[in-house]
Amino acid sequence: MVLQESEVMLSIVVATLGRTHEIERLLSSLAAQKTGSFEIIVVDQNNDDRLGPILDAWSGRLHIIRKRAESRGVCRARNLGASLASGQWLLFPDDDCWYPDDFIAQLDTLRSSHPSDFYSGRAADVEGNTIMGNFENAPTFIDRKTVWTTLIEWAVIIRTSAFREVGGFDGEIGPGAGTGWGGYEVQDIALRLLKAGHRGYYMPTLIGHHPEDHSDRTSAANVAKMRAYSMGMGYVMRKHNYSIKFFLPHLIRPLMGVVVYTLSGKPGLARRSREIFSGRWSGWKSMPAFEKGL
Repeated sequence: MVLQESEVMLSIVVATLGRTHEIERLLSSLAAQKTGSFEIIVVDQNNDDRLGPILDAWSGRLHIIRKRAESRGVCRARNLGASLASGQWLLFPDDDCWYPDDFIAQLDTLRSSHPSDFYSGRAADVEGNTIMGNFENAPTFIDRKTVWTTLIEWAVIIRTSAFREVGGFDGEIGPGAGTGWGGYEVQDIALRLLKAGHRGYYMPTLIGHHPEDHSDRTSAANVAKMRAYSMGMGYVMRKHNYSIKFFLPHLIRPLMGVVVYTLSGKPGLARRSREIFSGRWSGWKSMPAFEKGL
């Protein structure tokens, strides 16, 4: 399927590594959308051709561009894909998420009713229940406080010109970056967009879906992942000049978890809480001090 550049409203950039059937589910959900004015840019970080047959099978129904990644890191791959985008807007799905069939139609309505430079929706299961964090219950403008309760990477849509103006995602943050700052890259770019004068709007009825993690929360892999995400939070808060007063509750909560889980005989969860605390503090300290902000 081929679209003229002038017809592309949305460029959907998918950075992928190690997935196969998950990509099928994502593409199936995009093929079911009620509007067709989008392109899909797949940034392939695999060392093999596992995606070739899948993408070829969908090429008759979807406008797909495939690009081999030049380096690892999800944000670097997203930036590479965005550099090829023809659309006026950018969406960055995880390679294992998927969308309701009215997602793009809802976005079109939202753009008409609340003109902004970026939008965000909510992570939900197929019944519409919130997953993967705490989200605001009501629509709201995105600001320095609400960036922490309105954003998840694969439900954020950014005006392409604004994305390019702020330099895209920070390639030093996020999964695969190799820096230790394993998450909160979307808060980072949102804060840079806000600083540049761009407006953001959150709509909780704009939802996307993602598998929930039901693995053992106390496993070594899970604890390491939480530490990396926590380091990202501390780093991004310090980078964007948040005060220690604002940051302090994010340290106190996991410390309380250490105490509660230790006293209740749950050493695995106590260790997990300790690593979250340690990660946040390490991330905060890894960024040079800035003038106080919030």
